[in-house]
Amino acid sequence: KSDKKIKTKAVLIAAGTKKRQLGVPGEHQLKDNGVSYCATCDGYIYENQPVAVVGGGNSGLEAALDMAKIATEVYLIIRGEQLSGDKSLQDKVNNSDKIEVCKSYQTTEIKGEQKVESIRIKNFNTGKERELNVKAIFIEIGLIPNTGFICEHLDINQGNEIIIDANNKTSIEGIFAAGDVTNIKDKQIIVSAAEGAKAALRANEYLS
Repeated sequence: KSDKKIKTKAVLIAAGTKKRQLGVPGEHQLKDNGVSYCATCDGYIYENQPVAVVGGGNSGLEAALDMAKIATEVYLIIRGEQLSGDKSLQDKVNNSDKIEVCKSYQTTEIKGEQKVESIRIKNFNTGKERELNVKAIFIEIGLIPNTGFICEHLDINQGNEIIIDANNKTSIEGIFAAGDVTNIKDKQIIVSAAEGAKAALRANEYLS
């Protein structure tokens, strides 16, 4: 953080997003020691070990399927009563012998001294609690736009995304925004890169 002030005639916000966290005991303390937000990045570390994945959308299903290829068993923990990802992914998950889908469960605690040793989950409907002995938990529950520094000034939607028009203009003249921090529908790297280029062109036109 800095108190330095810069005068400018235009601003382009491309602050991106960050991984949504569970906010449960043990999550922060054991981050990078069994708590991961990227199965693609860290999954190989837990080959031939039991793991858990949290998230019933496409990211969670894909992570569970990837881990099923190398882990001994995979617990897929979802808040709803049904999976919400693509039908093709749902079918693969349901047909996997290595994946146990824990429906209507929430994670309440991540346990371990130096590394993850187990997690506790609780059923929304029955109150039943379970302790799963796993060596890693992959949290795939979505993204949060980095708009905390600007949300009081610009129009944002219910997802805290900056609302832009077709020319990447925000609710304040001279402020443009691009990428996953905005309310664009498609959250893909190639789309965000193109949006950044487009926003820069519109800002340049504004300054001309």
